[in-house]
Amino acid sequence: MSEKKSAAPAAVAAPEAPAAEPKKRKSSGAAQRRGRPPLSPEVYVEFGTNQYNITDVIERAKADYRATHKVGVQSCKVYVKPEEGMAYYVINKVSGKLEL
Repeated sequence: MSEKKSAAPAAVAAPEAPAAEPKKRKSSGAAQRRGRPPLSPEVYVEFGTNQYNITDVIERAKADYRATHKVGVQSCKVYVKPEEGMAYYVINKVSGKLEL
């Protein structure tokens, strides 16, 4: 009286999907980047009647380091003391000083 219906076979003819192509990752290189260039802020320190552009001080510190060392710059710290008129730097664990 009660008949059990058999489940539909699992291997029903399903349309075959083409093998999915592996997704390509975008490289994080700057060549792929579009739009605005990265922001490069200009930082100034004013002390008394003098004004110092910190970006220039950093570039001068790197140039001073490169004049005596052939290794590239991996780390750079610059300490500005306007009351002394000096900037002290530590680049790759090598210290030096510049006049402002």
